[in-house]
Amino acid sequence: MRTTEAARYARWAAAAAFLLAAIVVGVFAYRAWQARLVRQQAPPAVPPTVQQRSAEFSFSKVERERTLFTVRASRATEFKEGSRNLLEDVSITIYGRAGNRFDTIHTHACDYLRDTGRIVCAGEVQMDLQSAEDARQHPVPMPGGAASGRVIHVGTSQVSFDRETGEARTDRPVVFHFPYGQGRAVGVRYRSADGVVRLEKNVELTLTPAPPGAPQRAQPTETGPMAESVKLTGSSLEYRRDTRTLRLMAPVRARQGQREILAGELALELDTNLRAKRLVASRQPVLRSTEPRGQAVLEAGEFVAQFHPQGWVERILATGNVRGDCKGSAGQDHLDAQQLELEMVARRNQPGVLTATGDVRAQSHRGGVSRRLETSALRLFFDAAAKPGERRLDHAETLAPAAVEWTVLSPSGGKAVQETTRLRGQRLAAQFDARNQLRTLTGRDGVEIVRRLPDGPPQATTAREFAVQFSPGGEWTQVDEQGDVRLRDADRSAQADHAVLVRSTDTITLTGSVVLADSATRSTAQRVSFNQRTGDLRAEGGVRTTELSPGRTGVTNLAPQPANLSSDRLQANASGGRAVYSGHARLWQGDAVVQADAIELLREAQQLKARGNVAAVFPQAPSSSNASPGATPGPSRVPGQAAGPDLWRIRAGMLTYASVDARARLEQGVVAQSRQGQINSQTLELFFSPPQPAPAGPGAGAGALQLTRALASGGVTVRSGPRPDERRGTSERAEYIVAEGKFVLSGGRPTLYDAFRGTTTGRQLTFFFADDTIVVDSEEGSRTLTRHRVEK
Repeated sequence: MRTTEAARYARWAAAAAFLLAAIVVGVFAYRAWQARLVRQQAPPAVPPTVQQRSAEFSFSKVERERTLFTVRASRATEFKEGSRNLLEDVSITIYGRAGNRFDTIHTHACDYLRDTGRIVCAGEVQMDLQSAEDARQHPVPMPGGAASGRVIHVGTSQVSFDRETGEARTDRPVVFHFPYGQGRAVGVRYRSADGVVRLEKNVELTLTPAPPGAPQRAQPTETGPMAESVKLTGSSLEYRRDTRTLRLMAPVRARQGQREILAGELALELDTNLRAKRLVASRQPVLRSTEPRGQAVLEAGEFVAQFHPQGWVERILATGNVRGDCKGSAGQDHLDAQQLELEMVARRNQPGVLTATGDVRAQSHRGGVSRRLETSALRLFFDAAAKPGERRLDHAETLAPAAVEWTVLSPSGGKAVQETTRLRGQRLAAQFDARNQLRTLTGRDGVEIVRRLPDGPPQATTAREFAVQFSPGGEWTQVDEQGDVRLRDADRSAQADHAVLVRSTDTITLTGSVVLADSATRSTAQRVSFNQRTGDLRAEGGVRTTELSPGRTGVTNLAPQPANLSSDRLQANASGGRAVYSGHARLWQGDAVVQADAIELLREAQQLKARGNVAAVFPQAPSSSNASPGATPGPSRVPGQAAGPDLWRIRAGMLTYASVDARARLEQGVVAQSRQGQINSQTLELFFSPPQPAPAGPGAGAGALQLTRALASGGVTVRSGPRPDERRGTSERAEYIVAEGKFVLSGGRPTLYDAFRGTTTGRQLTFFFADDTIVVDSEEGSRTLTRHRVEK
């Protein structure tokens, strides 16, 4: 038992000894392993050229208790010679004087020159420009990471940073990008004091609606495609951080789709999300656009474009001597104004409303037609439903008094003008068709139309409003004028309620209480039409014409009073001097009256012609009171007759009056009556002469033409006396001489029937009204028959 226990104790002792030995060996091995790790992690031995090494490096520039920037490095190595420090994993953070920026410059290694205070980074350099607020909300990712937040990322190399001025610069190529744009340049300078970044040369910049994959990206819609990118180039670019403004220097070119801007300087304002907000092109900017209908060029003192946050242009403003031209196969357009404002259609990048102000002049040339518009304010409305790329006008209006002029050139070529039409109005409005051709033009608040044809006087009309119709080719076809219409054509004027001017017939038609006047006459009617090219005039409905002064027409000189004419219709020609009054035509002047189916006035021939159912009244000169030689005087008037001028009332089929000769000829069944008697014949010629001063007592008014002689021919029958059958004479020819108060019958077989004497014949019979004496001339000689009438 003792031996067994001793053996057991020996085994436990051996196990304990082995365990202690194992623990000692383990501890030793662990200590050796730790020592090795410490040796591996220990810094290398300092080379003989290095004076000092440090694990971290940092310095800041402070101004007025505000940190402007801080330079940090994870390790710094100070060399013994050259005052050079090697900074590794370098980061420069710039806060700005207001502390509102958090711009960073990051690179792997830089040389810090203590003597000059410059930091030179030879490798790749990344600049991130953002505000302090954005830095807190959207931390900048590590270099090479995805862009996030509202940050401008700039990549370049060989950057130097001046500790004293806080300026970073390089002359190496630069690339940059931000959420809504990207670009490249050569050379960059960054001034940390004012947050200005300047790209030195060869700048290229592309603005996009949104970066790929961004949630703010503008998506295609049912109304149109996504907005196009804007590409800009310039010799240099300056970006001001505080105002988020990009400024491109000449020569500047900005292009979007088929449009581009050339300018001496271009400023682009960005919003808080670094999206294009406002673009300003200055120093002789030029906007060029390639349209399906031709090339368009717009020049101005300055262009301003407003952008929607999703990228499309909302508004374009051009100011300062704006000049636009558009040339194409169809023709040429030109526009001058002091200012143009164009509102674009949302999402479609299409024009919506164009407003031109300040001495606006627009010209258009299409084929042989030229148009010109002058106003101080003009607004054009484009069709919002037009297809992409189309520029289709819907309607337009002037916002101030305006004038439009059409000039039509001769179709034979050259510059000969065929016609000119000018329209004026306080307000003008136009409608266009699908081909941008005028369909209608309206004017109101006092309008005027002046039309001029070759070798003719201008024709001018005024009214309260007008409406112009146009053909598919863009030429005007008809003008309607309403309200207090007034017409001027050479020495002719007119007024009416309504007027219609038809270009194809060169005719203007006036309706509604028409008043027409010239230097000689004044006429009224319900409807008047006038052809400007031929001079033809037609009037209808209660036509009435009055001479403005006696004898002005040269045709109606029957009395010193103005002549008056009335009829149902009037047809005249101003150039030919011909006027025809038809339908119950009537002329009266003093005591003279002419009625007929138609009365024609011929100014050149100075003739008056009446046709159809002619009825005329003419005064005669006073008869002589002297009787025939050797006869006893008798009364010259029939007892019971009223006092007044002796008037001849004549009916015939036709009358011709020659004012030069003061002579009238009546034909076709003439019947003439007066207090002296009656004449029936086929023709009757009347001779007039101006009167002598009228004696005291009743008689024709002084100055009126008076009948002095009448000559009848063709189946003549003469009756005299108070009763129709008291005395009757027949012959082929009869002459009445007023001054001598006698009738002379001749030709054929002159025969005189007298209720008291019976029948008297002779080769020529003469009887006197004053003393009732008859002189008979026959083959047997001449004899005188006398009979006295006793008045009761």
